[in-house]
Amino acid sequence: MTPPRAGRAGAVALVIALLIAGCSGGEGDAPGAGVDRAPQHAAAADEAAAEDAPSADETERLVIQTGSVSVTADDAPAVASEIARWVVAQGGRVDSRSETAATADETAWASLVVRVPAQRVTPLTDRLAELGTVTGIDLTSQDVTGTAQDLDARIHALEISVERMESLMRDAGSTKDLLTAESALSDRQAELESLQSQRDRLADQVALSTLEISVAGPGALPATAERGTFATGLATGWDALVSTVAWLLVALGVLLPWLVLLAAGTLVVVGLRRRTRRRAAPSPAQTPAA
Repeated sequence: MTPPRAGRAGAVALVIALLIAGCSGGEGDAPGAGVDRAPQHAAAADEAAAEDAPSADETERLVIQTGSVSVTADDAPAVASEIARWVVAQGGRVDSRSETAATADETAWASLVVRVPAQRVTPLTDRLAELGTVTGIDLTSQDVTGTAQDLDARIHALEISVERMESLMRDAGSTKDLLTAESALSDRQAELESLQSQRDRLADQVALSTLEISVAGPGALPATAERGTFATGLATGWDALVSTVAWLLVALGVLLPWLVLLAAGTLVVVGLRRRTRRRAAPSPAQTPAA
């Protein structure tokens, strides 16, 4: 048998050993410690990413601006030229331009379709007010943020799909698999290029606003009286003669069928009268002797 003191000493030593083992296990990295902490680190990373990502309210809005402006000015072509220079200087462009000088019947006018940066629309209207009198403004805005986000998502998905198709083509084990992957890749690339073109056009419409500007002059030119000369009188007389002859020829053409019909009727009537007279006149055999 073990002496009582020896048993107590062994028990105390066992308790101390357990305490030391517990302390060392708490301070060191246990095999399951990394597994238990991994979800916590992942959740923390997700929360940090969610905080850094912009919210829906913070997303930059994409807006397309279009409109028309009407202006009156003393010199419409000159104002149109100044507008074109100003637009180009602001980083825009002129898509179309047409001008007409003033006449005795119509006023001078000019029409332009310009593309200007979205932030320069208001300065453009202010500049037009300096060049002439603005008689009408019609501006509209269209928010296309949702459309752009949808296009971006579809483009991203197709890019991933194209990469997978290319990987399948590299790993194709037979000619049939290669042809199938190549056909699918061609379809996805065509759709991807179409979506990218739509996204580029949308970005261009957002970056450059489209404005149609019409500039009208103050009025028509006054009519001026011209002095007649011998040459102008001769020309006027000749024109009158030509017009008269032409009118007579037209009248003759209208009356000619009726004249032919009347002449034919007259000939028929004269012939019938001659026959009647011949029948009514007595022959020489029937005339009594004197």
